[in-house]
Order: sequence, then C-alpha cells, then structure tokens
Amino acid sequence: MTSGPFSRLWKAGLVSSTGDWVSILATLSLAEEIAGSSGIVLALSARMVPGLFFAAIGGVVADRLNRKYVMLFTEFGRGALVLSLAFAQSIRYLVVVSLLLEALTLVFQPAKEATVPTLVRRNELVQANSLSLSAAYGTFPIGAAIFLLVTPFAATVTLWGFLPGTHEGLAFLVDCGTYVLSGLILTTLPRTQRRRRQPRERGRRDLRGPFRDIKEGFVFVASHPRIRPVVLSMTVALAGGGIIVVLGKPFAADVLLAGSSGFPALLTGFGMGAGLGIVTVTIFGPRFEHKDVLFGFALLVTGAALASTAFVQTIIGAVSWMVLMGFGAGSAYVLGFAHLHEQTEDEIRGRTFAALFGFMRVGLLSAMAFALPAATLFNEKIPGLLSEGSRVVLLGGGLLMITSGLSGLWSVRKTLVSMGQMDERPPVQAAAEAFRKYRKSVAGGEDTAELDRVEDVD
Repeated sequence: MTSGPFSRLWKAGLVSSTGDWVSILATLSLAEEIAGSSGIVLALSARMVPGLFFAAIGGVVADRLNRKYVMLFTEFGRGALVLSLAFAQSIRYLVVVSLLLEALTLVFQPAKEATVPTLVRRNELVQANSLSLSAAYGTFPIGAAIFLLVTPFAATVTLWGFLPGTHEGLAFLVDCGTYVLSGLILTTLPRTQRRRRQPRERGRRDLRGPFRDIKEGFVFVASHPRIRPVVLSMTVALAGGGIIVVLGKPFAADVLLAGSSGFPALLTGFGMGAGLGIVTVTIFGPRFEHKDVLFGFALLVTGAALASTAFVQTIIGAVSWMVLMGFGAGSAYVLGFAHLHEQTEDEIRGRTFAALFGFMRVGLLSAMAFALPAATLFNEKIPGLLSEGSRVVLLGGGLLMITSGLSGLWSVRKTLVSMGQMDERPPVQAAAEAFRKYRKSVAGGEDTAELDRVEDVD
C-alpha cells in the first residue's frame, strides 16, 4: 500500500471507485428529476445492457492492447462523459451516456484485474484482492458523502456560469476530477507487454481475429472445470447482494418495524462482517492452496445467513445474520478473485475477468430489478411467517446461494476426497510448518505470480 507499482494501481482504483459511486448516485438523482421513477428504471437498465453485449469485447481489448494505455483511455474517457452529464436535459441523452460509461467500465475492469498478477508476488494475491475489494466497495460511503457535501455549494460554485448550478452538475464535475486523477496516477505504472501473436502476411489484416478471441474466451470460461463454477457462483452471490439493497429498507421498516434506522443497521452489520471476512482471509488465505474449496464453503455461509434472515422477527436478529452474511460474502469475493488470478494465464486473463464482471453486473442489476416485483407477487401467498413477500424472496435468494455453493463444492469433489485422504501430521508440527511458510512468504521469498507457476509439494 505504500510503494511499488501495485500501490499506484490500488490508489488509482481507490480514486476511480469513488468516482463510480458518485457517478451512480448523481445519475440516479438526475434521472429521477428528469423522468421520475421511470427514469431511475431506465438509468439502471443502461447499467445492465452493456454487460450483456459488451463484456466480451472489453476482455478482448484488455488482452490485445497494452493494458496500461487501455486503462488510461477509459479513465479519461469516463471523465469526459460524466462531465457532459452536468448539462443533460433529456432522459435519452442520460441513458446514452450511461451506456457509454458502462461500456468503458467493462473495458477498464478486466484490464486492471489482468494487470494485478504482473505486479505482485503469487503469495500476495489474496492480500492484493482484499485491498482491491476494499477500494471497490469500501468507497461507497465516501462517494455518498461527496454527493451530499456538494449540495450546499451547487448554487454558488458554477465556474463563472459554466455549470448549471445544480447539485448533480457539481457532483459530475467532482466525479470528472476523480477519473482524471486516477488516470494521472496510472501514467506512473510500468508499461505492460502485449501478448505475442503469430506474424501475419504483409498487407493482410486478420479481421476475424477479435471474433476468434471472443470465442476462445467464452470456451475457456465455459469449459474450464475450476473457472466456470467460481464465475457462476460469484454471479449468484452478487445477485443476493442486490436483493438486500432493494428489499433491505422495506424489510427493516415494514416487516421488522425498525423504523428509519433499520436499513442503515443492516448495511452496517453487513459491512462489519465483510470487513472481518476480508481480514480473516487476508491473514489465513495465502496458506491454503485450494482457494476454490474455501470459496465454496464461504458461499454456503453467505446463503445460509441470507436464508435465515427471512425468519427473524427482530432487527437485532437480522443484523446478526447480516454480519455472518457479510463475513461469507467478503471471504468469497477475495478467494474467488485470487483463485481466478492463479488459474488463468496472462494471454486470456482479460477475457476471463470480462466474463466475470459481465455476469456479476447482470446478476446484481437483475436482482435489483426483479426483487421488489417478486416480493409483491408472493405477498400473502404463503400462510404463516412467510406471508410477507420480502421474506419469501430473501429465502429464495439464500437457497439459490446454497445451491450454487454446493454445486461449486461438487465440482471440486476430487480435491475434497484427496484432502481427506492426506496423511495427518501432529498438530504442533503442522502449525509450526505453516507458520514458517507464512513468515517466509511475508519476507518475500517467492517470485511474482506471473513467473511462479510451480506449486509447493509437501
């Protein structure tokens, strides 16, 4: 966090993620002001559609071009686009710009994630992903605070009439500054090498190459036995998070009768659990070779906690389960990313993470779009405690997560069997050996993740 190229990449991601949250909040606020509740739906849809069609293209760009320059282009491009939203007066323009912003984001994220293993040692991947997760989602309160703090100054800070004098306009200006600052930080990164390609005949362009790359990426993610389950499971896990975002407030206020403080309490519990999970995985995760196995168990914890929340009758009980859900979700996120970093080669890593981000966004936004209608549909349909539709949806989301976790563990059943058949060593000896390995890894005794492909054999 203090020095080196990964530190600069992380700081750029921290600033950029803050800008993402400011952009989302300001866009939703402006959409509601222009077109009411239907504008919010259109703005959310604009965030979903590019994930369906553009994610694969973003991965090809990240794998074909120099990733440093790709990140620079997308950051400066997003800065220009969000600044133009300060002058948006129609929902059509806002939706088009949101589509372009999401498309650039789907290029930036694969390029950034594919760069991480080239900047850190293999034994540091878990810690690196913990920091990246903190930067991506821990900046939401900062983004929300910036959006609120600029409101009193919107009428006075117009840059001599350049801005329209609205709080959304000033927020978009600040947001533009975050993307530009992130781009300036990224200029200090070392130049990454492009993937070597087969030489082509002079004067002839291979126009089918990008399409072959897209197909290759899809085939790799869909066929790899240790990649496919993690990608699908992370999609389901983030969909569960979308359910909490949409149903958390009405569930806390109307079902648990916790008033206006209930939803912030749920989010606080989830955040505390996620932080505890990240810290735990950061300390102990590097010691485990099979991170996809731990990922499956973490997903089971997440799903069980979400399903159990559907049966609570007090806000204290709900917050307790949210802490456990956050612990599982934070652990699963870090372990899943570290596993994908380890299992993918550099030449296809961008497309792998592009597929992951595309599926995750679709899962999250789909859950946010359908959770409330589903709760209304199931309301008063089941007698007893599950008569509230929100409880049914929470239970269904938890069961879906549990099913996904079990499916992931089934895909690594051979690994589980082999782990169960390993010769047991005295606990003291095993603990001492684990401590020596951990101390050696902290001291920097291993090569970078990109060069160290040799697994330790006990």
